[in-house]
Amino acid sequence: MGDQLDLRSLQIVAAVAETGSMLEASQRYGITQSAVSQAVRRAEAATGVTLVDRSRRPLKATRAGRILANRFHDINRDFGNLLDALRAAAALPERVDLRLGLVDSYAGTVGAYLVKELATGAMALSLTAWSGLAGSHAEALVRHTIDAAITCDAMEDLDDVERFPFYREPYLLVAPRHLAAELGELELETILERCRLVRHSERSYVGAQVERHLNRLGVRAPRAFEFDTSDSLIAMVSIGMGVAITTPLCLLQGIAHAANVAVLPLPGPGFSRELLLVTRRGDLSSLAPRIADIARSTIVAQAMPRISTLVPWFTAAG
Repeated sequence: MGDQLDLRSLQIVAAVAETGSMLEASQRYGITQSAVSQAVRRAEAATGVTLVDRSRRPLKATRAGRILANRFHDINRDFGNLLDALRAAAALPERVDLRLGLVDSYAGTVGAYLVKELATGAMALSLTAWSGLAGSHAEALVRHTIDAAITCDAMEDLDDVERFPFYREPYLLVAPRHLAAELGELELETILERCRLVRHSERSYVGAQVERHLNRLGVRAPRAFEFDTSDSLIAMVSIGMGVAITTPLCLLQGIAHAANVAVLPLPGPGFSRELLLVTRRGDLSSLAPRIADIARSTIVAQAMPRISTLVPWFTAAG
């Protein structure tokens, strides 16, 4: 079996087996009968079996030839799928080793689903992911330590970046469950007079955004507790140490303590944070919008059902 078995020869043999005629096979593929005969001989030499009984007129496929003809349609379909996969891979940017930063509240809730989809889905990227505070990702992007970041920091002080917003979520008030009825009708300023504010650290983008909102309202909340991580913040509220202003994803990150907290609409003017994918300009122009779409779909599919269970009245703004 020194000859190579090629797809073209299989096509021609299958046509001969189906029609019983080298003439019809030659007309189907626009080649001479001699070329059809050569293709049949090549296929037989490569497989080591007789595929067409030439002693009969019309020609008749052997049992092996009939099996080939029956299976060829499957072979042809699989080959077409392979070509589609190759063309899809060729359409991707050259960089397939993606270094991705993930803000903690995303990484700790649905980040694993995004990583799985990017690594094993249609993109099949080689992926390295880092979690952390949003501010650390801005520095990492500038220093080329990462290629892109899923963050709540739009990095407005940077000019040479592209931004792909994909989700918006409002800030909510989280309180100890036993205080829900008492606090439900009060103004924010009154609530923060009665209860300590358990803060997101001002080192975090969320913490800084909450402080700006309170300053705009002229609300002064004494500093008591600050945390970089949302699960620690929710834990403090759950044991009655105060209330917190946070987002649904941050709440979900502290789900282990959620049974002992109540989630209320934030009194007064609302505000929200936006999640977005940020890349250096021109680095991932064709790939970034697709990653942003997947990042949003992971929130909708994986986070929203759990958030709706914790906060039945909540409707996503995404």
